[in-house]
Amino acid sequence: MGKTRDKTSFFDLKRDVVDRGLCTACGTCVGVCLFDAISIDYESDEPIPILTGECTECDMCYPACPGKNVPLRTLDKTFLGSERDFERDKIGIYTSCNRGYAMDEEIRLTSSSGGIVSSLLIFALEEKLIEGAILTGWRKDKPWRCKPYIATTKEEVMRGIRTGMMIVPNNALLAEAVTKKQMEKIAVVGLPCHIHGLRKLQMRGKPKKLVNAIQFCIGLFCASTYYWEGTKHLLQESGKIKNLEDIVAMDYRGGKPPGDMFVLTRDGKFRFVATKHDYVWHLLGSASYKRDRCLMCVDFSAELADISCGDVFQRIEDKPGPFVATVARTETGEGLLQMATEKGYIHLEHHDPDMIPSSGMGWEAKKHAGVYRWLERSRYGWPVPDYEYEISESPLPRDLKFPG
Repeated sequence: MGKTRDKTSFFDLKRDVVDRGLCTACGTCVGVCLFDAISIDYESDEPIPILTGECTECDMCYPACPGKNVPLRTLDKTFLGSERDFERDKIGIYTSCNRGYAMDEEIRLTSSSGGIVSSLLIFALEEKLIEGAILTGWRKDKPWRCKPYIATTKEEVMRGIRTGMMIVPNNALLAEAVTKKQMEKIAVVGLPCHIHGLRKLQMRGKPKKLVNAIQFCIGLFCASTYYWEGTKHLLQESGKIKNLEDIVAMDYRGGKPPGDMFVLTRDGKFRFVATKHDYVWHLLGSASYKRDRCLMCVDFSAELADISCGDVFQRIEDKPGPFVATVARTETGEGLLQMATEKGYIHLEHHDPDMIPSSGMGWEAKKHAGVYRWLERSRYGWPVPDYEYEISESPLPRDLKFPG
């Protein structure tokens, strides 16, 4: 009889996740490979993990991957202390729901919606709570595309993009930050899928050096990420930019909040491409270019993060804007918010959690449409991620607010 293999490999990951269309492109598999054998490739302009070295069957990448399964019930109990009810816990389990903004006016006005995330990272770096933060920035070689990077100073944090309407494999830099740069304390900013990978990694407890280094998981609200092809069409059709190589810089949310798409070209001209309302609701967000794996996701507000942040589209009477919805979910998250507030980095006030499901269509896209699509795919035997819970959806009476 042949020997039964008890460890998984990249080949299992490719067979069960990548080749079945379940890869989230979060980069976790790259980030946990201590042998540097996995890399991110851009096949058809979309990031996808490939084997570029020798797989040692070390059993690290497959268990940490959030593509095939996200054991939400177990993760909720492990990190948040209880199980959720999908109908009652509309934004997941949390300890406090706030809205706020950066006290530094430059950060506040140059961020997408108030600068809370940037301020938290800057505070954590300056107070030596972390040595580096993994977040998303623009590529130097292709300034119309995004990439993950490691920030160690306020200036580097400020280089992070306001919004990137494409998936970026942030978790791919875990090993680089911890094993190559020898950082013992890091923060990671990511979408729900990035946080799912981090929590699976932490729950398993290995690689221990990586697990011990992750101090803060800061999640971003996410309705979906989009195929790069959609942005390419916007630039070339609406923006009339024939050659992408002419682009020097790009901004999805330039100008006054909620921001519009602009590019700077080599001739020194700033070119308007589309309003945020138009490019989100009438092209990208209408599902035309939503990534297929995102259509099966049921997490809108990064429900497993220490702190979750996202836009507040409702107007708050007699209050300056813009605001960031800031949801604390763990003691670690609460502690970071409290310290940053006391030190004068951020301002926070209570935010009605029922306002979050009414703020734009993101919540609807994940908690209703995503759930329903998951149920329909399951009925036909199509590949879907396993969330461990018996998920369900039902209409929620609310007054929807759309970004202008």
